[in-house]
Order: sequence, then C-alpha cells, then structure tokens
Amino acid sequence: MPTIDQCKNCERSFDASFDYCPYCGQETADNLTFGVLFSNTISNYFSIDARFFRSFIPLMFQPGVLARRFVDGKRLSYLHPAQFYLFISVIFFFIFSFSVRKADNTVSKAIQKSFDSELSFDTIPLSPDSIKIAQAQKVIKQNQIAIGLSDKDLQE
Repeated sequence: MPTIDQCKNCERSFDASFDYCPYCGQETADNLTFGVLFSNTISNYFSIDARFFRSFIPLMFQPGVLARRFVDGKRLSYLHPAQFYLFISVIFFFIFSFSVRKADNTVSKAIQKSFDSELSFDTIPLSPDSIKIAQAQKVIKQNQIAIGLSDKDLQE
C-alpha cells in the first residue's frame, strides 16, 4: 500500500514517493540550510533563461508593451522587474568598475608624477612690488583690531 504525504504548501495529498508536489511543484524535502538559501537566492536572481531575452528585447524597443503585459498579469513569461533591475545593475557596475579603475590609475599616475618632479623656485622670477606691499600694510593697519594685532606686532 503506497504511503500518502501532504504538501506543506497547498496541503493536498499525494504519493510519498514523489520528490515534488504534483499540484504546486514544491519540493517535499525540507532542506532549509544557510547554504541552500544562499544558493537559491543567487541562482534565482542571476540566472539567465529565455525570460531574460523575452524581457530585454521588448524593453529596449517597446518598453510600454512590456509594462502593460506585466500589469495585465502576464508575468510568468517575463523576468520580474526587480530581478531584471538587479541583474542589469550588477552588469552595469561590473563594466563601470573597469572605466573607474582606468581613470583612477590615470589620476594616480599624474599625481605621482607631480610628486616625483622637483619644483625649483629659482626659475620663478620674483620681484618685490612696493605698491602692493604698501596696500597690504594699509589694509592690515586699518583692520588690526579685528585681526588681533597691536601696534607693536605691526612694527616687527
């Protein structure tokens, strides 16, 4: 006599020899470990199947049609929008990281080159400008209280 098992999802009875419920498709064994959860999450979100191409091509050429079909309830034929967004985001940031890395290397090389080069002040012609020095001294004298300088500090 065959043993009868009951599905925990749809609560219908079926033959215990089945690995999956014949009515709803849920697995009969409860293998609920961290590894199984992690593996299922990764495989569910990053798997590419026919639904990806059925979703991607209309999204590129007729985005309104894809949204309308999803709202109308024709969801099984297309990738879920959150799953599709996550997949495209991962691809985008993966590709974007190479261009950022290349730009970062260019900037790092330019900064390192500027640190390595010696700056000689002997080549810069400096000539004291007495008019600008007098103007600066006049402004400092006018604002010496706000700056916190005394007459003694100005003479030094």
